[in-house]
Amino acid sequence: MRHYTRRRARLLSEVAPVRDIVTLTTEVSVGNFVAQASRSRVIASGVKSLHVNFKAGLAALRALRQCLALLRHLEDLELHLAELSHSSWVHILRSVNFKNLQNLSTNAPHSVLCHFLPEATNVQHLRLLSFCGDMCQLDDAPFPHLTDVTAATACIAPLTNHARVERLSVIDLGPEDSTAFPQMLKSLASSTSTLTILHVDFDPGDRDILKRISEVAPNLTALKLIERELLPQGRPLRQRRPWKHSVEWRDDLRRFPYLHRFLLRTPTSLVRVPSIEHEELTLLRAWTCINSAPHPSLMYVTLWYLAGLPECHT
Repeated sequence: MRHYTRRRARLLSEVAPVRDIVTLTTEVSVGNFVAQASRSRVIASGVKSLHVNFKAGLAALRALRQCLALLRHLEDLELHLAELSHSSWVHILRSVNFKNLQNLSTNAPHSVLCHFLPEATNVQHLRLLSFCGDMCQLDDAPFPHLTDVTAATACIAPLTNHARVERLSVIDLGPEDSTAFPQMLKSLASSTSTLTILHVDFDPGDRDILKRISEVAPNLTALKLIERELLPQGRPLRQRRPWKHSVEWRDDLRRFPYLHRFLLRTPTSLVRVPSIEHEELTLLRAWTCINSAPHPSLMYVTLWYLAGLPECHT
């Protein structure tokens, strides 16, 4: 059991430098920092960015809450705690001053966050890494300054309804109903967001993925498509990927007149013989050129194939 006497805390605060960025990855590091910050207002008030990432036991909860209570001027908070209960999250988040936060990344349950995020009205960058199923509990939380969102499909609508989001990452955090992605696109069509950068973990069986995205985000400058590992419920594992229809795929890429960067990641092979440069170049020309005329704006294409599952081919 670790403990800190008044003398020990004073010595720690005297030798500790003032830092605007603090990273805590163990229970011991949390205890040391609390001992320093509780003795020095300068140390506590100087921290603008806090990164906490470890598996917190019960003994660390009190120190974490003290830590967050001491830091009243946080602008950037990364709070990733493994296997924490609902009540423990509530205990910790009660001490956070959300009013100054501009960047927030956390795996806290949305059933907890929904009670605290309405205070985070200045958040611009929001990264939510917990899965909440098909019905997100962050219903219409007001984020007037939000421009950058990372979340699961079902959480996109409530986060973008009243914000002008420009950067969006739709990530695969768990099994979803096959209607989740179409519903998300429908919500984006009616939102106030004007997307320019989009990252989607997508269902490889969605033949019209590019067409559907272009209908709600035609002004994209960067598009990143990552093939999902967990397919929607009821969907068979093997699919005929949409780029197998190369002419349609080429035409759909041209639905994005300002697209500058495009990345595709898939566990399957895109060419007959992997890593043969002329085959890859032939594929790129088939996707981007019409009668030798290139895509009007596309400059960078990344093909990340045979990713993770090199034995899988279609």
